[in-house]
Amino acid sequence: MIGRKPDLVCIGAQKAATSWLYRVCQAREDIWVPPFKELHFFDHKFCPENRKWARTNLVQGVEKAARRHLKNKAKPDAEYLAYLDRLVQQPAFNGTWYKHVFSRAPARQICLDVTPEYCTLPEDGVDFVAKFLREARFIYIIRDPVDRAASQLRMNLTRRKIKPKTEKAWMRHATDPVIAHRGDYATYVPRWDARFDDLRLLYLPFGQIAAEPQAVMRRIEAFAGLDRADPWGLDRKFHTTDALDVPEAVIAHFETAFAPQRAFLRDRFGAGFMDALSAAA
Repeated sequence: MIGRKPDLVCIGAQKAATSWLYRVCQAREDIWVPPFKELHFFDHKFCPENRKWARTNLVQGVEKAARRHLKNKAKPDAEYLAYLDRLVQQPAFNGTWYKHVFSRAPARQICLDVTPEYCTLPEDGVDFVAKFLREARFIYIIRDPVDRAASQLRMNLTRRKIKPKTEKAWMRHATDPVIAHRGDYATYVPRWDARFDDLRLLYLPFGQIAAEPQAVMRRIEAFAGLDRADPWGLDRKFHTTDALDVPEAVIAHFETAFAPQRAFLRDRFGAGFMDALSAAA
């Protein structure tokens, strides 16, 4: 097969168990996932600021996939390694490249792209997705805005190996515009709502994944038209963030800053959905 487009796409949100979705779907026999999470095809096209790091992410993902293959295979698969090599060759991030990513998927499996950055696409980007993926279905995992922001803050600091020593230093990182940008549900949800109905767009509350992972999988299976299965990893956590203690002042800042986001989510999804957003639900 020359190439395919994904049948199922997880569009976000960042720090909302998208790694869990990728890994448990990777363990299923009826779903094919790319050799690394986060392809960044659509956001590379419509979010110019992402082009600064998208190719680096691609190269690192391919290198990790190649190392895993060489470590786990007694006899390396030259065809697979050639496939990986082609993914990093120019031109990348065009339609031909995107379809090539899924070219190794057997016909019996559906294809999944998990890229949380997609939820942040501008209006013309979501329009393009609707036209380019006319048959695909989409999953958007919603996490409580304050919890999500705190988790992203911890991740950002951990990746940069930063441990703020003062409240002022914590606040400087907490007010990074990227944190608000990634959790702007009030802007993003209406864009996707306007183009996809409930048959093609599934919203999942983050907290239910920890509380009832099998029930979440049942919902995904019904949505995607899959048979029931209980793949490896349903009750596991992946890519957990280091447990940095975020100061109360920073949490209070998030509570105020993201109050409008919580109000939007309550109006859009209702009290029951809101109660299921927290990991403690």
